[in-house]
Amino acid sequence: MELNNKIVDDEYFKSYFNLNVHELMLKDKPRTLAYKNAIELNSIDFKDKVVIDVGSGTGILSMFAAKAGAKKVYAIEGSLMAGYCSNLVENNKLDSIIKVIHKRMEDISDEIEDEKVDIIISEWMGFYLFHESMLNSVLYARDRYLKDNGIMFPSRADVFLAPVNMDKLIDRKVNFWNDVYGFDFSILAEPALQELPAPYVEYLEKDQIVLNENKILSVNFNTITCEELEDIIINNIDFKFPEGIKPKTIHGFGIWFICYFDGSKGTVELSTAPGDPETHWKQTTILLPSGIELEGGETMTCRLQMTQDSMNKRIYDLNLEFPDDEEQEMEQDNEDEDEEHEESCDCLKCKIIREHSK
Repeated sequence: MELNNKIVDDEYFKSYFNLNVHELMLKDKPRTLAYKNAIELNSIDFKDKVVIDVGSGTGILSMFAAKAGAKKVYAIEGSLMAGYCSNLVENNKLDSIIKVIHKRMEDISDEIEDEKVDIIISEWMGFYLFHESMLNSVLYARDRYLKDNGIMFPSRADVFLAPVNMDKLIDRKVNFWNDVYGFDFSILAEPALQELPAPYVEYLEKDQIVLNENKILSVNFNTITCEELEDIIINNIDFKFPEGIKPKTIHGFGIWFICYFDGSKGTVELSTAPGDPETHWKQTTILLPSGIELEGGETMTCRLQMTQDSMNKRIYDLNLEFPDDEEQEMEQDNEDEDEEHEESCDCLKCKIIREHSK
């Protein structure tokens, strides 16, 4: 298992030695400005303080901290981006404040001279907040280096879930396959929809939210543990569709998050919600096998489980269940379920698979 984790981590850090990835994140203004604004608003917390930046990338957050008056910033970067980061720090004449360390956070030994630090900053969030499991490294830094009254940026987060309508996506898919350079490819529309990534990560528009979102989880980064991140279970998530409303169809459930930066002078929010300025996290949708028609007055209860994958801890297996109707159980990334589907289904894709396996 340790060898597999090393391979996973090597691939993970290799993926971040790519300037196009960092350009995408730097151009994400809601993301980058949330950090900048939070640090500048609470510059009194950074004045003459020692800071660790976990996963510094280009070093932009370290530079924000240095400009806010930090005495020392340790920019920890596990990928080869550390080389770029060092050059950028020097070019911006901040090398007397920022020390770039090319190591995984968990591999740091004596590179950090200070026994304890005042603040930990990191942009670790992934899709649906937890994807990539970089939070584990941030918590390691917290437990090892942060003072008892130290600050975590971001400090906490809320995770939201809401039923969503995907008619626009379905219509786009169907319309494409209906007329392909003058030919009728419509028989491929259904299999194409079945092959949408699971979970599906794309922007949701505000009007795609069928029911008001439900805040399903609040996380305090000062107290949560790595063990709690291994298997996150949220029970009894209730939604009620009001009576007298125009009937709607639910095709899945969207997940997003809001992070909060709590400082002495105030709190800054970073929202990834539909309708707010778009971020590179978009929203994550768990698609249902088929749509659920709502006519009004219905109540549904679901259960969401997010479990770190046994072979790749960087990703989570998402499992959405409806306890009151076992037939609607929805499991993502489940190969056994796909095989059962192929054996019993009469859709075109499964017929072809069965025909060619004879």
